[in-house]
This record gives sequence, structure tokens and C-alpha cells, in this order.
Amino acid sequence: MDDNNQNKTNPFGAYRYGDGGPNRPRDISSDLWTPISTGVPMPGTGKLHDENETPPASQPAKKPRPAAAQNKRTKQAAKPKSAAKKKAAPKKAQPADAERPVLRERTQPRQPDRSRARQMQQREQRVRKNDERQFEKNRAHYETARSAGRSSDDIRRDKARRKRRNKKLTAVITVAIVMVIAGIVALVYCYAYGAPIAKISVSGKTDYTSEEIIAACGVELGDNMLRVRNRDVNKALCAALPYIQSAKVEYDLPDTLVLKVTQTKEKYLIVGKSSYLCLSEEGKVLSLKKKKVKEGQFRLEGFDWQDAVEGTVYKPEGDNAARFENAKKIVEQLELNELPGANTLKLQTDHPLVIQYEGRINIYLNGTDDLSEKISLVAGILKNEVSPNSQGYIDARFEGRAFYNEGSMSIDG
Repeated sequence: MDDNNQNKTNPFGAYRYGDGGPNRPRDISSDLWTPISTGVPMPGTGKLHDENETPPASQPAKKPRPAAAQNKRTKQAAKPKSAAKKKAAPKKAQPADAERPVLRERTQPRQPDRSRARQMQQREQRVRKNDERQFEKNRAHYETARSAGRSSDDIRRDKARRKRRNKKLTAVITVAIVMVIAGIVALVYCYAYGAPIAKISVSGKTDYTSEEIIAACGVELGDNMLRVRNRDVNKALCAALPYIQSAKVEYDLPDTLVLKVTQTKEKYLIVGKSSYLCLSEEGKVLSLKKKKVKEGQFRLEGFDWQDAVEGTVYKPEGDNAARFENAKKIVEQLELNELPGANTLKLQTDHPLVIQYEGRINIYLNGTDDLSEKISLVAGILKNEVSPNSQGYIDARFEGRAFYNEGSMSIDG
């Protein structure tokens, strides 16, 4: 019969099933199945057994060991095994000159790290000071508002309104900063990698064609647009094309470069013995060809100048430098007094300075001293005393006075 079935059908009820509990059985050959309700303790053990069962035979008592043998065994057990192994293993002989590692001894006890605690303490002090400062500020503001006769509700509403305004301002500033950073990033990217030029256009009225200006600007299609510098383009165009006064670079995104050019005006026409020199107001050599005097241009005679190069600045030397400076002063005064018809200046050194007005009136000057006063007197005579078709000369060589003589254009008769 199965033990488990016998346990389930036992009429005495629950059984103790070893020491492991009903779900963890031990070897039933060494334990007895005893009912808990009717069992009695077995002699010599703490286990219960049935009164009808025969108790197991008692085991013979063990003889005690002699004291000497027990002490010997205890001493052997006290010896560690590692010591026996160390005795068994022979020691290796070390050389006499072998250096032993020097161990650094700690002379002072390790100090606790207080840097973290100090930092936390300083931080707490800063926070506390900021809180106290803000508290004092809020208290002063509240007392000021209360002294002005405002109620607590009004003060709270103003505080809430300021908070909302500060939030909006912070949002606007944040968006602006983000947009600026994005623009800078896009600009750097375009400067480094992108924006190739696909088209070059020219704006401004000049005597040159667009093809000539584009060919002389030094920029080609496919170049990076943002790397084109205005200074380089202006220098290249002004040197290659003399009649261009200035050039400015403009960008028509995404891929068009615009050259905005300004043409210079012919200001002086210097007449030499067998050559001509056309200059701008700044003294730039525009042309070396013979030309007629235009409106707003002055013909300068009496120069003996050396060869000049188109596109460069005219730099006279010797007597020519003094003549050119006198011519600039006279032209300035003629323009101030609105005398555009006086457009021919004879600047010989062995004769007085002569200004020819509309080819029929000669104006005589003795140098450039008191030039503004003399030109003012001449302008008054031309507007009030000289008829539109008359010929003659005006003598302004003397200080403070000038007179008009009709008939002959020469002062010598």
C-alpha cells in the first residue's frame, strides 16, 4: 500500500511527515508515521510514536575517547592547512642585490575633504543674501505704493501685470536671439560653401558697355557671391576703365550680382604744345585725345607736362604744379560766383593770369592774392555793365577795384 494513500486515509487525522513539512518529505525509512493526536514521545527522542507500535531498538552508547588522543586530535585540527602547504613548498632563493620596493608610509592621518561642504555653505550664503535683497526691494516697493494711497489689490494687480510683461519681453528677446543666431549660421554656411554667381548685371549710365564692365571687374560666373569684395571690384574697374569714378557691389539673391557704377565727369582739359590731357575733378587722367571743351569743363593753357598714363592720378612737377594749384583756386571761385562762361584759363608765368569769358571778354588777374574779392568784382561787372554781345577786357590786377574797357580784348592796346 502506498504511503501517501495511507497518510490520507489514516483515521487519527493529521500526521507529521518528518521535519520538512507535508510538501517536503524526507526519507520515510528513518522517520515514523505517527498521529499527532494519540502519539506519545519515544524514549530517548523528541519524536512521537503510536502506543501500539514497537519502539525502535536503542543504539549502543559510544565509548568515550581517551583525553590524550582527544588533545592530540584537537592540536592537529588547530593547525592551518596553509602552514602545512608553506612548509611543503621550498622557498626560492632571492639574489642578494635584489631591490625591495619601498613602501611610502603615511606620516599624517588623512584629512577629511571639506571643499564640498565649503562650496555648499557659500552657495547657501549667496542664496540667502539674494533672498534678503529681493525681500527688501519688494518691501520698499510695497511701502512706497502704500504711502501713495494705493490698496493692496492694486499692488497685487500691478505685480501680476509686471510679471506678464516680463514674460512677454523674455519671449521676444529669446526669439530675436534665436533668429540672429540662425542668420549668422546661414551666413557662415553661405560664405563657406554656397551662393555661386549665376548672373552678373550692370546698373548706371556710362560710356562703356555692360560686357566691357563685366570683363574688367575681375568676377566670373560660378564664384562665391559672398566672397566678392566691393573694394577689389572698385579698384579693378577704376584702373581698367578710366571714366568710371566708383563701383559698388550689390547682391540680388539668390544668384545675381549687380555692379552699380558711376561715371566721372571731365573737369579739366590741359593743352600742351602738341598733346592734350583730360582730367577729372580728382585729377585722374581720363583721356589723352583732343577734345572740345564741354559745359562745366575748363581749358587750361600754358602747361608743359610729361607723358601721363590713363587711369592714374596726374601729378605735375615744378612750375606745372604751381599752375595747376592756381587753376583749381580760380575754378573754385568762378563756380561760387556762377560764371560758367569763364571756361578758358591762360596760366603762363611771364604774363598775368588771363581768364577768357565766352570767347569775347578777357579778365586779367595779378596772381591769386585776394582772389575771392577780385572774382566777386568781376562777376558784378559782367552782370551789370557788360552787354551780351560786346567785346573787351576787365582789369582786376589791382587790390579792391576793377574796371571794364569795351573794344579791344587785349590790355596792351
